[in-house]
Amino acid sequence: MRLSEYLEVGKKMKTARTNAGISQRDMAIKLALSNSSYSNYENGYSEPPAEIIVKFCDVLNITMENLLELKVAAPKTATVRTFADLLSILIDLDRRGLSIKGNTTYSQQDNQLMAHLSLDIKNAQIATFIPDWNKVNEELASGLMDEDEYQVWLEDTLKLFNVPIDDYI
Repeated sequence: MRLSEYLEVGKKMKTARTNAGISQRDMAIKLALSNSSYSNYENGYSEPPAEIIVKFCDVLNITMENLLELKVAAPKTATVRTFADLLSILIDLDRRGLSIKGNTTYSQQDNQLMAHLSLDIKNAQIATFIPDWNKVNEELASGLMDEDEYQVWLEDTLKLFNVPIDDYI
């Protein structure tokens, strides 16, 4: 049994669509799908991709949680939007035992405050990430590497380092 069958995704999509007063044909158009593709989703003949379900919810102005009648976890991302976010990460790492040292310098001429951080990382593989990252960024900036190659390198690197920090502190 497919997950969408177990969750009755097609049935729930049909109910939400009809409750909104939208025809199957109009919904297919709004989702940029053929009538038959959309019909197959509603009738459970095929499983809608997550992107279609998200777009469906956007069209009806409902959440996936409401549509599927369950709690949907947000994708995990480490978004740093403020300096407070960055400082929180550094404080967490320091509390776990990753030695973080730093100093600041101020240039009156440029009216610029520079912060220099030093992380004491005892794992050689992880410690080499920053120099490697700098090299890859230089290659990208100089045109020796294109954006697709950079994304592949980044994905591979993130998979490699997807290990608990506590294992290395």
